Amino acid sequence: MVTETTLQNSNFLQPSGFKVVIYRKRFANLEFFAQSVSHPSISLGQAQLAYRRTDLYEPGDKLVYDDLTIDCIMDEDLHVYQELLNWQTSIIDQKKKSPLSRVSSLTEEDAQEYDISVIILNNSNIASREIVYKSAFPTSIGTMLLATNVGSVEPITLPITFRYNTFSFK
Repeated sequence: MVTETTLQNSNFLQPSGFKVVIYRKRFANLEFFAQSVSHPSISLGQAQLAYRRTDLYEPGDKLVYDDLTIDCIMDEDLHVYQELLNWQTSIIDQKKKSPLSRVSSLTEEDAQEYDISVIILNNSNIASREIVYKSAFPTSIGTMLLATNVGSVEPITLPITFRYNTFSFK
């Protein structure tokens, strides 16, 4: 069976052509200082079946999404760090509720999880695709290294790890 390609655009994706969008009222600094996004890997589970002297494998029934990592440049006043720390603190300070009641009773300002959009820009800096990570929350604020013995002055970047439920393309 021969299939034809649906490829109309032969331009390659540029690694610097993206923009991060999250709830701007609360995370304006995270949006502005995002320097890189590591789109996570996805794996399909497998079922192992014993058969005589060997094992047979069948495709599994669920997808496993790895963590999303965004690296941000740190500003002198640590606004990015403070935004994320406040987010994590608000998550543990809120009373735990069932997922269904949590969604219906919180305002957007008080939410524990937010959708994160990564907008892919084409070679003319026009949005061409969008990846939306649903119900994301920060699981780790990475290490911030301060050192007096550095040779060149480069801005400090902070890795931030997020967990999310699923993602989609728009």
